[in-house]
Amino acid sequence: MKSIWIRLTLVFMAVSASGILISTILSIKEMDHHFSLYVRDVNQRHTEALVGLLQEAYEKEHGWKDVACKKLEDVSRFLGQQMTLYDSNRQSLCTFGQTDRDTLFSVSEDITPITKEGEAVGYIGIRYDNAGAMSLEEHFQIAHTNAMWWTMTALLVIVCLVSIFTARHFTKPIVMMSKAAVAAARGNFSARVAVPKGKDELSSLVETFNHLIRTLKQQDELRKRLTSDIAHELRTPLNTLLAQTEGMIDGIWEATPEHLEATRSEVLRLTRLVSDLDQVIQAEAGALSISCEAVDLNQVVEKTVNSMMAAFQQKGVMLRSQLASFAWVMGDSQRLAQVFSNLLTNSLRHTPQGGEATVSVSNQGGFVEASVTDNGAGIPPDDLPYVFERFYRGDRSRRRESGGTGLGLTIVKGIVEAHHGEVLITSGPGRGTTVTVRLPAKRE
Repeated sequence: MKSIWIRLTLVFMAVSASGILISTILSIKEMDHHFSLYVRDVNQRHTEALVGLLQEAYEKEHGWKDVACKKLEDVSRFLGQQMTLYDSNRQSLCTFGQTDRDTLFSVSEDITPITKEGEAVGYIGIRYDNAGAMSLEEHFQIAHTNAMWWTMTALLVIVCLVSIFTARHFTKPIVMMSKAAVAAARGNFSARVAVPKGKDELSSLVETFNHLIRTLKQQDELRKRLTSDIAHELRTPLNTLLAQTEGMIDGIWEATPEHLEATRSEVLRLTRLVSDLDQVIQAEAGALSISCEAVDLNQVVEKTVNSMMAAFQQKGVMLRSQLASFAWVMGDSQRLAQVFSNLLTNSLRHTPQGGEATVSVSNQGGFVEASVTDNGAGIPPDDLPYVFERFYRGDRSRRRESGGTGLGLTIVKGIVEAHHGEVLITSGPGRGTTVTVRLPAKRE
C-alpha cells in the first residue's frame, strides 16, 4: 500500500511534468515558425536591394550592359545563390552562381520584375538554395531544442525534489495523527501532534484532533471514576443493610421501630439512587417524559422557594426570590420544579450559616433566564468543567453531609436540554456559585 505522501508526490510530479512538457513543445513549435518567417523576410530584403541596384544600373547605361551583369555577379557570389537576369521578353541575359544538382528538389526560383516608370524592363530570377538555409535552420533548431530539453530536465529534477519535500511536509501531521489515533485506540491518550505553522485547514485539523484526544482522556478518567463512584454509592447502603439484617438475625439488634426505620432509610436511599440513575439515562437518551404546556416560571420558582424556605431558615441561610413581569415558557411544570429544587438543594448544602441564596427570574427577549446564586464555598476551577457529569463531586471523600449522589446537576442539565434550553454555571472558591437556566420564552 502506497503512503499518502508518495501518492501526493506522484500527483505533483505528473501535473508539473505535463505542464513543463507542453510548454517545451509549444516553445519549440513557436520558435520554428518565427525562424521560418525570419528567413523569408531576409530573402525578401535581399531581393528588394538587388532590384534597386539593377534599376540603378539600367538607368545609368540606358539598357542592360556589362555593369548590371557585373553587379549581379558580385551579389550572387556574396549571397551564394544562383541569379539570372532576364530582359523584358524574359530572355536570359546572364546567369551567375551554381546550384548543386543533388539538391534540385529543394531549389525554388522567384521571378521579380524590374520596372521603370511603371513598365517592366526586365526580370531577376533568384534560385534560393534552401539546402544551405535549411542547414542553418537545422543548426539553430538543434541548439534551441537541446537547450529546451536540458532546461526541461533540470526543471523536472527540481519539481521532483520540491514535490517530495512538499508532500512529506503536508502529510507529516496526517501520519502523526494516524499514529496518535492508533495509540489512543490502545488506551494511550498522551500522544499529541505538533500543530503546523500557519492558520490553514491543516492546522485547524491538528488542533481539533489534539482537542479530541484530550477530551477522550478526560472521558476515560471520568469513566473510571464513574465506575468507582457507582460502586461506592451502592456499597455503603448495602453494607449497612447487611450489617443491620445480620445483627437482627444474630440477636445483636432487636427489631425495634428505630432499627427498622434505619433499615428503611437505607432502602429509600437505594431507591432514590436508582430513580436518579433512571432519570439520567432517560435524559441522555432523549426519552425523558416532558409535557408541553404554558408554564409561568415565576409561579414555579415561587412554589419551590416556599417549599424549601423552612430548610433554609433551619440552617440560618437567607433565601430570596426576584421575579420578572413576564416569564411564560412552554414545558413541564413538575420537571422545572425539580430543576430549581435540585439547584436550591445544592446551594443549601454548600452555603454556610449566615449566607444567602437568591433565585432571580428575568425576561431576555426570546428567552427567560432563571438564576440561582449563593455566596457559599464555590467550586474550584479544576472541578467546574465536570460538574454536570454523572456522580461527579468535588469532595473526593464523598461524605454524605458534604454532598448527595452527584446526579443532581446531571438531571438538571437533562431536563433543561429537553426543554430546548441551556444551563450555565459560573463559580470560584470563596465567591459562591451562580447557575443560570435559559429557556425559550412563550410568545405573549
